[in-house]
Amino acid sequence: MKKFLKDTLKTDQIEQIQLEELKKVVEGDKMLSRIQYRRQVGNMMAGKRPVVGKGEVMKLEHAHAEHIDEKLKNAEYGFKCLHYSVSEASGSIKIAVVKKKPGPGRVRVATIDAEAKAGEDFKAVDEVLNFKSDGTQFISVEIFDDENWEPDEDFFVQMFDPESNAELVG
Repeated sequence: MKKFLKDTLKTDQIEQIQLEELKKVVEGDKMLSRIQYRRQVGNMMAGKRPVVGKGEVMKLEHAHAEHIDEKLKNAEYGFKCLHYSVSEASGSIKIAVVKKKPGPGRVRVATIDAEAKAGEDFKAVDEVLNFKSDGTQFISVEIFDDENWEPDEDFFVQMFDPESNAELVG
């Protein structure tokens, strides 16, 4: 460790280096990225919606999964991540659909309008995924970027039984 610090800090007197100086060397002097990270963490801890920068995608793995009633959870299929925040400038978002049990199966995945509208804010998706066994497949939703400022808008991705069109909860 001493050798690493000596090489990185370019000094033999590592005991005299101030903690803030060491943090700058190790973390880099990217104050803006640290501020953005801290703002994100603060917003998440306060229960606020995440704020994403231009071109960023933020995933909250299994966010709010504990709020889904156990009777509604689907034993066969699910989403790897239950909440994404995406900037319009990101272009698209990949959403992971997971088959939880071994064996072949099919699930229909479709986007559902909310504040964000298909055709205006994103390209609608309605496709059937065929699984040969358990595993993960992805759908991609194209996000349309425009020059107009808009508040945060939501759309949903839902799973359906392809034969009966019954809604499946992940």
